[in-house]
Amino acid sequence: MDGVLLNNLDFHLQAFKVFGKEQGRILSSEQIQAVFGRKNSDMLHALLARELTDEEIRQYEARKEELYRQLIRPRLHERMVGGLQAFISALRKHDYGIALATSGPIDNVNMVLDELNLRADFSAIVTGDQVEKGKPHPEAFLLAAQGLNLPASQCVVFEDSFSGVEAAQRAGCKCVALATTHTVDELEPVLPDRIISTFQEITIDELQAL
Repeated sequence: MDGVLLNNLDFHLQAFKVFGKEQGRILSSEQIQAVFGRKNSDMLHALLARELTDEEIRQYEARKEELYRQLIRPRLHERMVGGLQAFISALRKHDYGIALATSGPIDNVNMVLDELNLRADFSAIVTGDQVEKGKPHPEAFLLAAQGLNLPASQCVVFEDSFSGVEAAQRAGCKCVALATTHTVDELEPVLPDRIISTFQEITIDELQAL
């Protein structure tokens, strides 16, 4: 979802920085991006550099995501990745099953799918609340493939983060990386099958070839 449906990294960075100040820590964009794409609990451990209780994790996750939703809600439509709606329409026209697998919490998913009117396009939805092991573990993508009744080897994952690309590869999926959170040069070393900046840069025929 993040970085794939939405070009929204800057809003997550803002939310983490505000949250960090509330916790007495100055967090840089580089620190946050280094762990971006993992589950919030994993990110919080890394960014706060201390052990956290389960209750602290729940409270901190809720606060950071509340800040994020407040920041991005008025800007959702303008932050959709270019060509997304046309690409989804083409996928549905050609009878592709579409799943959403995200490390984000259900409240974020509901906001995006409902306010952008995308819910009916997804046959399976896996959120961070449903997985025990966050990316780069492949659990989320394996669950998404199961939700589509397909082997992972027949699925193509669209990802924006290093940990997400690794998770897709470990799941046995092909992976198209979107240069939204990271640049093309930064993504090339993790060896996705394709790198694009918008969905206008890939066709159904090219997807089928993967």
